Amino acid sequence: MEYVHLLKELKGVKGERVHHGINRIFQRERNLRPGFSYTWVNTSVPRDAVKVIEYHVGGTKVSLYRQPNATEDLYHILPPEYGMDNNMAKLVYLVKGALSDESPRGMDLTRPEQVSDYVTSRGKDLLYRTAKRMEMELGKDRNEEIRRLDDLSQMLRKYTAGYGILETFLRDPLVEDIYVDAPAEYNNVYIELGGISEIREKCRTNVFLSERDMESILSRFRSESGKPFSEAFPVLEIDLNEYDTRVTVIGPPLSPDGKAFALRRRNTEPWTLPRLIRAGSLTPMTAGLLSFLIDGRSTILVAGSRGAGKTTLLGSLMMEFPKSQRVLTIEDTRELPGRDMQKLGYNVQAMTVGSLLEEGNLTADDALRVSLRLGESSIVLGEVRGQEARTLYEAMRAGTAGSAVMGTIHGNSPQAVYERVVHDMGISKESFGATDIIVVAGIIRPGGMQRRLRRVTHVTEYNDGDFNDLMRYEDGLEPTDTLRRTSEKIGAIARSWGLTYEQAINNIGVRSMIREKMVETSVKKGLELLSPAWVAEANEMFWNLIEAHHGTGSYEEVGKDWLEWYEERTRYI
Repeated sequence: MEYVHLLKELKGVKGERVHHGINRIFQRERNLRPGFSYTWVNTSVPRDAVKVIEYHVGGTKVSLYRQPNATEDLYHILPPEYGMDNNMAKLVYLVKGALSDESPRGMDLTRPEQVSDYVTSRGKDLLYRTAKRMEMELGKDRNEEIRRLDDLSQMLRKYTAGYGILETFLRDPLVEDIYVDAPAEYNNVYIELGGISEIREKCRTNVFLSERDMESILSRFRSESGKPFSEAFPVLEIDLNEYDTRVTVIGPPLSPDGKAFALRRRNTEPWTLPRLIRAGSLTPMTAGLLSFLIDGRSTILVAGSRGAGKTTLLGSLMMEFPKSQRVLTIEDTRELPGRDMQKLGYNVQAMTVGSLLEEGNLTADDALRVSLRLGESSIVLGEVRGQEARTLYEAMRAGTAGSAVMGTIHGNSPQAVYERVVHDMGISKESFGATDIIVVAGIIRPGGMQRRLRRVTHVTEYNDGDFNDLMRYEDGLEPTDTLRRTSEKIGAIARSWGLTYEQAINNIGVRSMIREKMVETSVKKGLELLSPAWVAEANEMFWNLIEAHHGTGSYEEVGKDWLEWYEERTRYI
């Protein structure tokens, strides 16, 4: 560049000022946006960044970069609309303006799918007519012209009836959370990734949302939810069902620098214990133990801090119920895999209650009281946090809470859970004794590094005021002597099944082997072998084989027969 040679001749402060000024100009020129979008994308990549993974989400290239000299990595995108030529960008801009001036009749503007369909079809017609009027060639032949119109109409829908560039993040299966901090135009969009070990969980993106686009997206949130948002109501919560995403918006005066978004993705497919094993969150032995405890109708609290994976773990534990077991779920935001389980033949009844910000809806306590009158069922609470805790423990002590009870609760250790339930929620020590197992989902930072790892850190039983670890995380998650020899809960389940303690441990061992085998096979034949459908089928076969061996406790034969079935079942995959 010529300016570099010029700078070599400049000395002192003046030269430095010129240097920084020119650098700012060149940096600004690296930011791109088409005329129909007000969101900027920075095309530059830091010099020290190392590309680790590259893939496509729809037509958008996504590049993930490690940044050795930073505490965060880079999620870099270049949507195709940001690389289109000026004539095509002008065409979309003109049609977008024409659509905004139209007032479609007979259409329910509160139904996103209807608006989206209208914009796509009407936009395609306007794109064609406008291109002809501008004497613009859309393709060399009719097929190419049709493909181009399809692409352009989807861009039009994205920036008119959709969520703009946010849709790239929403469609990426690796993205779990999206954060837009105020003021948006001066802050990078941040995302959190899941299910990938090569990149840090939290990443900075190369995208800056403008205030104008924030307002446009917010207007769609308001329209779809029908809820108010203003200085009098500075919080808006909405579910984007199309993307299985929960959105929270805050604004002034709560957020003095402007509006901010947080979008939290739900898993498009429920997690399973084998999938958590492959992700490193727990061991096969832990999975086998948890499966055994659920089968033994235990009361289990899944504890951890926000973002530790409590709900994910709770959902995977639900997959360990037999299909014959009736399950009732209670939650304010639908995150548990009830609908997915129903599709697989599970007997699940969901109950949704009002959130903390809504009035006039049934509370979790109301729903729990109703659930206790709906017949013998296992109860799964999305979160134990209020008056429902008292009702729950009263029901558990009286024996009317059903076959098993599970739920999530905030707390970083078994002792912290005890303190929260007994001291914060006012549950008596005697009532807390109805808790059989506490599973802690923790966030580990080995050596103090910035990278966070989600791990199960404790599986602990509670008995007569004592906490006894069955599994404990040190260098890894390992079984304790209590598990091997003296667990009160394992002993109680063994007695109820007519087993010796040793036979119960063998039962856990076979369950562990099954999940380890599924993970090993998935490495060779694909992650789909860890899906809920496969887990359900594998578990059903395990229980059928127990029946076939007449409940003799001969788990060596059960394990052998299961392996033969699984090898044959997966042979041609």
